[in-house]
Amino acid sequence: MYYKIMRMGVSLMGLFVISMLSQGLLLEEFSVTDQDQRRQEYRLVVKVINDEWRVVIDGDDSRSDVTLRRGDRIRWVVEGSDASFAFPDQNIFGHETRVVKDGNPLTLAVSARSPRGTFAYTVFVHEGMTYARGQSPPRIIIRN
Repeated sequence: MYYKIMRMGVSLMGLFVISMLSQGLLLEEFSVTDQDQRRQEYRLVVKVINDEWRVVIDGDDSRSDVTLRRGDRIRWVVEGSDASFAFPDQNIFGHETRVVKDGNPLTLAVSARSPRGTFAYTVFVHEGMTYARGQSPPRIIIRN
């Protein structure tokens, strides 16, 4: 009798997991390797454009917003000055502020604990004693 009840319990648990998988609710738990393969690195540059310090996507001076997933990396390079970065929530990267020296990259990975949402951040450029402008201001968008 005990064996039959246990077998029935295992079968019900199997159906529950299959149901959750079909709804996409357990996908994150079971697809670690797929998630690792999707990680990307995004590159941004802080530089002077038309006499103004700007944060832009490397290779596209018109955009600065970046949409990231947990585990993705973002890399900034400041051209021509040291700069201080300030992020609104330490759960995004594990730090609220970072300082980067002229020409050196600042590379950060989005934390697994990062909240979802759109977050403005600031880049204070030491040389110009001013804030760099992005898409007023630069933003990071966390989707998952």
